[in-house]
Amino acid sequence: MEYTPEYLLQTFSIHSSNSNFGLIGFCWEVWAITKACVMLECNEKHGNNGKNNKHNFSFWNIRCGVGFHPSLKLEDVAFNRNQVEMAKLAAGYVPLLYLVAGNDAENIKPSEGEIAKVVSDSGNIRCEGRETNREQLPRCAEFPDMMHGWVSRGNTSLGEVKKGAEDALMMAVEFF
Repeated sequence: MEYTPEYLLQTFSIHSSNSNFGLIGFCWEVWAITKACVMLECNEKHGNNGKNNKHNFSFWNIRCGVGFHPSLKLEDVAFNRNQVEMAKLAAGYVPLLYLVAGNDAENIKPSEGEIAKVVSDSGNIRCEGRETNREQLPRCAEFPDMMHGWVSRGNTSLGEVKKGAEDALMMAVEFF
């Protein structure tokens, strides 16, 4: 898989050394964003000791991450690791906003999902000394009438899909 978190971090570091920025993605890209935030968090807390991290990303200033119709299950399915733990680590360090469709996985929906809970609760466990942008409240927001993919590939000729996509994009802009 070419677009791994390490690839993402390495590619952006070429173009944006010492820059502040946010990450945005759709579906599986949200896994890469979340994983990149975990890699950054581990690097800054534990240093670049060369064990699992070939690059020093300590100069990074990822200010937030936004994911539309997120899919984090790659962490469980492909790597046999816990997607809830990954989201918890990432959200404890970088404010995350996950915008969830009505037919997305239950574990990421705000009503009952474990991932939604750890992302929303993460506002209380920020790293000391790490600035956050304005009043970012990490959270998952559900668009119950939308289908997975509505923002990037939804049929926007339908009024409700167009409104749902515009509302989600506006939430992302406000979060940044």
